[in-house]
Amino acid sequence: MLHLDPWNKVMVMAGAAAAVAITILMVVCCVGEGCLVYELINSSKRKKAQARKLSGALYGTADKNGVNLTNYAAYGRGDAVHIPTRQQSVASAYSLNEKDERSLLSRLSSSSRTDSTYSSMSSARTSSSSIESTSTTSSSSPTQDKISPPAVTFSLLASIIPDSNTVKLAIAVESATDLPARDYGAHCDPWVSVTVLRDRRSIRRRPPVPVAFFRTKTIRHAHNPFYSQTFVTDIQKNEIKDISLQLTVMDQDRHCGPVEMGHTSITLRDAKQTVEEPVKFSTTQFIKQKKKDCGEILFGLSYLPTAQRLSFSIIKINNVRQEKVKEDDTLNPYLRIMMFSQSGRLVKKKKTTVKVNTKDPVFNETLNFEVAPGQLENSRFLMTLCNRTQVVD
Repeated sequence: MLHLDPWNKVMVMAGAAAAVAITILMVVCCVGEGCLVYELINSSKRKKAQARKLSGALYGTADKNGVNLTNYAAYGRGDAVHIPTRQQSVASAYSLNEKDERSLLSRLSSSSRTDSTYSSMSSARTSSSSIESTSTTSSSSPTQDKISPPAVTFSLLASIIPDSNTVKLAIAVESATDLPARDYGAHCDPWVSVTVLRDRRSIRRRPPVPVAFFRTKTIRHAHNPFYSQTFVTDIQKNEIKDISLQLTVMDQDRHCGPVEMGHTSITLRDAKQTVEEPVKFSTTQFIKQKKKDCGEILFGLSYLPTAQRLSFSIIKINNVRQEKVKEDDTLNPYLRIMMFSQSGRLVKKKKTTVKVNTKDPVFNETLNFEVAPGQLENSRFLMTLCNRTQVVD
């Protein structure tokens, strides 16, 4: 057994106490911050962590810390919008089965990309930003201050079939330009109707007889629509000099129904399609709107600021003109008033009672609208005279 003198015992106890103190100090330095040993130990760890952050996962990778970019190719082609070419739209507009019709369409569409003034238009809709930029650019020059009138661009080509009494007439509606907005501020939804007419040779000057009727697709919210649709019809060879075309631009208004924006007409003789070997005829013609006098409305208008109430006092309607489709059609009129915002959005609508079988209805009714004083300058009202076809007693 080892015997130690008192001084050795003191040295052993001091060494043990120093070892315990050093151990406690190391544990505290490894756990707590601010110690020099702790900084020396963890400095290498911080450098490695910083390097890993800089050279870690980039955007679009599978790392959880990264932000995955959207892979649009993974959605497939099913969500992509397919824009048909001009030849595809022509083929879908009219199915051609005969060889003469195919050759006629190929002749009509072969030079359309170089002959058409508006062939560079790639979109069926014109955004508001492009309209504003165009108007700003045009206003800079003094010669282009005037707004150009609305126009329609179309092409014609007649093909005479040998040893036959019929002629194939191809009509290509290309586009329409500078169409105006609606009266109450909304954008128009235009489509073009094509009517083939045959003039009557008579002393009484009878109206022409419609031979064929076609219409294009409706393009929503477009002031410069691009159609590129072709229609084919058969006409008699001995009547080709009496044939004329009428193109009417219509606005598919959901509140008032189809409204005519303007029309234009041309004869095949003016289009030089009555010769033996006609060539393609392309033109851009301005359209003229035909205003119809349908009657007179007598009403009063008043506004009460304290109640914020705008009142329409509908008295009567005189000289109503109706286009009868059948002889036994009756006129059952009523008046509808619609309130629109500055952007053309429908806010509220009201209507009067239906007057059965009368051309000069007397209403004597008042329709009230709640309008704030700040909305008077920006609000627009549309009054339409409607006919109720079926009246329940």
